[in-house]
Amino acid sequence: MTVTARSGRSTALTVLSPMPRLWAGPLRAILYVRKLLGPARDLQRMSFIHFAHWSVITRFPGQQRPARYAYLLFRSDFNGDWDEYIDAFSIVIPKRMALIWGWSYGYPGALPPEPFRRYIRRNDLPVDHYWSAYPESSVSEIASALRVRDKYREHLGDTDPADAPAHPAWGRFLTDVQGDLHAWGHDDDTAA
Repeated sequence: MTVTARSGRSTALTVLSPMPRLWAGPLRAILYVRKLLGPARDLQRMSFIHFAHWSVITRFPGQQRPARYAYLLFRSDFNGDWDEYIDAFSIVIPKRMALIWGWSYGYPGALPPEPFRRYIRRNDLPVDHYWSAYPESSVSEIASALRVRDKYREHLGDTDPADAPAHPAWGRFLTDVQGDLHAWGHDDDTAA
């Protein structure tokens, strides 16, 4: 059974899946090309994801000789429910899941979601410690706050916040950030 690591609204996931050693090189190449292409739009639209990263491991520290298997390590942080997060990957990007996890032993396919969830649960590692800098904030709220900060600096520079409403650029600043200010407090990105 999965022991979910949470910090406020944020959840951690660490999955280690064994795979044949001979597939480590090709999968590394695929992950490298994916990295060169930049963030995928469909993953960027999943605004509840803080972080997601895949790595191929062929040797662990202190090992004298190569391990019998290679391993696919998936590490992620996200807002919301564990099952809904796995379902989002299963439903939104099933072909990419097959391209990445399809090399691993026991991979059942991404669809239907339930076998994929069981597979992830079986390979989910317990997390001993998990911390979030902003535990009660969603990814979207943090991104909005950063945009507001940047626009404040752009329009108002080093103006003291107490003096900002009297600044000539205050109105333009508010116009530029009204969408981000409206987004704060809405719980629209906790699930897929």
